[in-house]
Amino acid sequence: MNRDPIVEEIHQTRQKLLDECGGDLDRLLDRLKASEKRERGYRVSTTSLPTKTYLMKSTESILRSLLGAIPSIGTALNEAIFDLRARLKQDRLERFVEELASILQSLESDKIDVAYIQSDEFVDFLEDVLIRAAKVRAEEKRRKLAAVLAGRLQAAEGTSFDDRFLDLLISLSDIQVRILVEHLRAAERRENSGGDAEHRQPSYYKVSESEYPLLIQDLMSKGLFIFSGGLGTVTELGQAFIRFLEHADCVLEAAEEPGHPSSCRIDE
Repeated sequence: MNRDPIVEEIHQTRQKLLDECGGDLDRLLDRLKASEKRERGYRVSTTSLPTKTYLMKSTESILRSLLGAIPSIGTALNEAIFDLRARLKQDRLERFVEELASILQSLESDKIDVAYIQSDEFVDFLEDVLIRAAKVRAEEKRRKLAAVLAGRLQAAEGTSFDDRFLDLLISLSDIQVRILVEHLRAAERRENSGGDAEHRQPSYYKVSESEYPLLIQDLMSKGLFIFSGGLGTVTELGQAFIRFLEHADCVLEAAEEPGHPSSCRIDE
């Protein structure tokens, strides 16, 4: 079994300190306490990045050793979990950056909020987007993530639901988004024409009778859809999410038509 170099270094350091104290544990403890008092103002909390990094490396080393010990498939599992996974995420992030760069080239520099880019809020939002871009497989969803980020650089108008909307963007299927959109359109038409039941039929979305209820139930579980009076209705949260997606689509359309005036805004 492979030995963790980080753990080995810790053992060597501890032995060195013990040797300097003549092998006396009491003297070693006294020395550590005195050092702690001197450096108390410089101590780093256990939740700091170095500690997290150490724990992650140690955990990965242990997992590699354990998986490597599995006969026949241990090496393949290690490669799939660690090496291929790392390369896959790197590839997805590179594709995301390419999409973002393409969109940003179409933006007018004077419309980018430089002060916002330097804010903690933007750094947090950027991290949230990158984490999801590394996870998502669908290229179209990565394009929309890039559009969301590009749009934020112009408007700098976040909401308390941004984190949730990013999750919904990558978790909902295209059919589920279409269900929400079609129900919203039907609700608008109903004011003038009395509505249309076609959008409530599975065949309208080319899904089976058994799959359609599951898609609806998932939308309901996410707070995007409810049944009222026997009819499906998009909630206010669902409507806000659709506006969130429409804003991303607006940014993409503007990027595909350079010089075309854009009025992309997220309505509160």
